[in-house]
This record gives sequence, structure tokens and C-alpha cells, in this order.
Amino acid sequence: MPHILMIATGGTIACCETERGLSPALDGTALLGALPELSALCTVETLDLMQLDSTDVTAADRQRMAQAVWQNREKFDGFVLTHGTDTLAYTAALLTHLLPHFDKPLVLTGSMLPMGVPDSDAPRNLLDAFRTAADGRAGVYAVMNGQILHGSHVFKQHSTEIDAFLSANAAPAGEICGGKVRWSKPASTPSGAPQLIEQIDTHILPVRLTPDLDPSFFSVLLGYPKVVLEAFGAGGVPARLEAAVRDLIQSGTRVYITTQCPEGGVHLHKYEVGRRAEALSAISLGSRTFEDALGALMCGEL
Repeated sequence: MPHILMIATGGTIACCETERGLSPALDGTALLGALPELSALCTVETLDLMQLDSTDVTAADRQRMAQAVWQNREKFDGFVLTHGTDTLAYTAALLTHLLPHFDKPLVLTGSMLPMGVPDSDAPRNLLDAFRTAADGRAGVYAVMNGQILHGSHVFKQHSTEIDAFLSANAAPAGEICGGKVRWSKPASTPSGAPQLIEQIDTHILPVRLTPDLDPSFFSVLLGYPKVVLEAFGAGGVPARLEAAVRDLIQSGTRVYITTQCPEGGVHLHKYEVGRRAEALSAISLGSRTFEDALGALMCGEL
């Protein structure tokens, strides 16, 4: 029987009502108490790593999660990490880059409603996460509302609905239907040896372009290590910002281009505005989600 480590980090799934609003309070043991059928699926140990609303989770916290997984990788067959939904996509993406070629399942999950409240999605999501981890397929995944999403393609599209997540720019990795895990494609062998990335760079600034952004804004960014321009549509640099972006790049700042669209990606060579960005030596982030791009940049992959 698979032996799974559940790492609890807080989030809505662990929340209780307080006079200040919902706040994480339930530990891993309390969460498991809602899943009496789990004993027939796998054996579980719990690690209460933190109790945070995911809005408060930082890159340093995500490194702690990766380290906890890495330090326990020889003891367990898989991992389930409970997490708040607001920044679950950021954590799934960064863990994918912090643990490249990871050779065991690492499954993130959370819920839109707390464990124990009427009609909560928490019991289903948590049980489905254990089903996925117990199935043994290596890699980083998120399990929400019956979907298995690749860690690098998780996108939260709605702030309140149960069906809040989609797989951006890629088909879902699989689904859980009738209690069974169904993968979209056969398993692939990890392309390298698993490792833990310990040094990251968080000096990355996203700048969302708006139709009337003042070019003088870019002067305060001169020399900043990395800037990601969230551009329109297929991506590009508006003519009125071209000189400012050129000065930024010439100051030593690496400028990357992504899109404000949740799906479709960047295609700089398609339009003149995109070719202007190419001519300036801006770097396309292609079909990466913003969260995945951020994780790759932090880990020095781009």
C-alpha cells in the first residue's frame, strides 16, 4: 500500500470562521478526519509545515515546502500538499522548477470552501489528491474539482466558483472519475536526475501595460535585474513606449514579454508591434503562464 506524506500549509481548506473572518486553523490530522475511506487507499503521515492564508505565502515559504518534500523523498511513495487556492498556481509552478525531474508524485490541492461546511469541495479534492498520489505517477500536479493539472499550467480563473481552475495552454494531465484516476497520456520517464534548486532570485518585477501608461514610468526601473511586461494579445511594445523600453534594456535590465490573456501565449513575430519588441531584444515567454514564467525566472532557467 502506498505510503504518502501530507504536508499541510493552511489555506481555505483548513479555515475556521473567526471574528476577523475565515482563518486557517485545522491541522493535518483534522483534515484527514474527514476522509474515513482513505485507509483503504494508502497509509498517511502528516507534517504541519505552516498555517497561512496563501496570500501571505512567499517564495521563501515555497522553498520550505520543496525542502520538506526533498528531505522526505526516500521515506514516502508520494506527497500531498494542502494549500490555499489564491496562490496555488504560483506554488505549483515554482515547485515544478525547484524540484526538476522529481521522480515521485507531488500533488497540491485546496478548496474553495472550508472543510466541514455544507457542500464543501474540500473532502472530494483532498481524497482525489490522495488517489492521484497513490497512483504513483511522478511529477508535480494540482488536483481540483476532478481535474489533474500539470503544475506548470495551473491557472485560477474564478475567485468564488467551485470550478475555479483550468489548465492553461495545455490539456489537463488527467481526471478522477468514479474514484478512478485516468491519465490523458501514458507516463513518461523523467529526463534527468531529480534535484533540489536551493538558490533563487526574486528580483523580478511584472509591469502590466495599459493603453495610457506614461513612458516616464520606466525611468524608475533602469538597471532593475528582470522586468516582465504583461502585454496585450499576442504581445508587443506600443510605439510610444519603444524608446523607454530600449533605454531599460540598454541599462542592463532583462525584459521579458508575456500576455495578459490567460491562454494562447505570446507570438512576437506575428505583428509589427511584436517585431518591435524582438528588435529591442525583449525575450518572449511563449506559451508559459505568468506563474510558470515567474518560477522559471526565479530558478535561472530563462
